[in-house]
Amino acid sequence: MSHLTTSLRPAGLALAAALLAPAYALASLACTGASPDAQVLAEKTWLTTAVYEGDDRSNNLAARYPGVVGISLWDACSNRYEYFDPATGLSRGQQGGAGWFFFTGDRQYQHTVADNGMQLRRKMEVLNPKEFTYSRQVPKDMREGQALVTIHVVHTPYTGAFQVKPSAGIGPK
Repeated sequence: MSHLTTSLRPAGLALAAALLAPAYALASLACTGASPDAQVLAEKTWLTTAVYEGDDRSNNLAARYPGVVGISLWDACSNRYEYFDPATGLSRGQQGGAGWFFFTGDRQYQHTVADNGMQLRRKMEVLNPKEFTYSRQVPKDMREGQALVTIHVVHTPYTGAFQVKPSAGIGPK
């Protein structure tokens, strides 16, 4: 066996493994450049479990802020996201619930840009495999003309019955 054949053997095995791997495995290999925060989001399907106003964490106000409550999928490879209705499991993509996301270089903020053009800036508070919490300012009770309040939106990994499936453009889960 020649030196050339021997030196190519590990590379050939890696190529064969890549060619035989499922598509989602290849996608995860291609995401090695994704930010650590994007990778944490992409590892789970998330459910909004609480919404708090200001510093009061004793009263979950999720019912007063239904526009921020949902199930979400995040794709670290494409930097795409999609939201789903927690009552039906249906995509909110056609209502502005899908788009692009990125984190600022200092990891303090996450920006989302919906496919319909709406942009949000969220202050990151907690991001780990068990919790994703951000805050942002909104009109009280999401009613136009009301004073701005800071809401804290808490997400935990989704374990419900819906098998939410991402739309085109968001990688497999």
